[in-house]
Amino acid sequence: MNSTEFLLLLHSIPHIGEKALARLLRLASQQRLTPEMFLSMNSDEWQTRCELHPDAVGALATQRDALIGKSAELARTLRAHGIQLLSVESATYPARLIRNDDAPPPLLYALGSLPLLDWSYKADRFTFTIAVSNGASSASLEMLDAMATELSAAGGIPVTGHDRAPYQRLALAAQRHNRPVIYVLDRGLREALGPRFDRPAFAAARIRDAEFDTTRDLALSPFRLDDHSIGAHNRRRDELVFALADLVIALDVRAGGGMADACQRAVEQGRAVYAAEGGREGCRALLANGCAPLPTGSAWLSEIRKAIRK
Repeated sequence: MNSTEFLLLLHSIPHIGEKALARLLRLASQQRLTPEMFLSMNSDEWQTRCELHPDAVGALATQRDALIGKSAELARTLRAHGIQLLSVESATYPARLIRNDDAPPPLLYALGSLPLLDWSYKADRFTFTIAVSNGASSASLEMLDAMATELSAAGGIPVTGHDRAPYQRLALAAQRHNRPVIYVLDRGLREALGPRFDRPAFAAARIRDAEFDTTRDLALSPFRLDDHSIGAHNRRRDELVFALADLVIALDVRAGGGMADACQRAVEQGRAVYAAEGGREGCRALLANGCAPLPTGSAWLSEIRKAIRK
């Protein structure tokens, strides 16, 4: 069993969440725990040394061979489709997530242009996202389109999801001009992109691209390949979108939601965050808590770029 198969096996064990998986990866790294050493443990060792939940221990004890077979099959799928598996314990893991997320996902499945994550934050090269909560007005969505188009033309790479209208519009603004997009998914890569991992991320995107463009775009997911979307995944996706964005613009955010929390966390980290004065109550709260006001007028982008240079 190679290292990728071992990671996939650990991620396939039932009743293991992000915290338990992160703990396992840390243990394996610190104690140089090989796949053979882990699989040769008994139930008591899995529970005491690895701190696994009893249900996870039971699954390992009864499904060991099946899990080994599944991990080998998944590894073949990753190789066949050029999918990379990034461990938080490895040097290839996105530095932005280490820096900006309180508990970075222990594993990330990545398909596409990984160099997009290596871009350093400069005035003419940066990642960005625009926060628009559900129920936004058509005027807010039109403003999102215009701002995303200008930011993309200025060298920005949008970080977005794929199953909400504001996220889709953010992606389309870049796609119309053949600019790259970083998608963070709320489900597994195969669930989102199809069995061949080549389906555009959402229906409107298929009008311009017949297939998901792995040379231009990047899709990331902390979830198993076939995981469906559930409510908790939506919040996790939003957290990762904001953690990966160098520049955050709160355009029309409601108070008390995950987006408002993510924006406030970015403000407290000292990152480049702007809130529109005409947005909903979440934007007003951000401004009251130290967020910079979004510049207005035709020179709004140049003012942000001047601030970035400082």
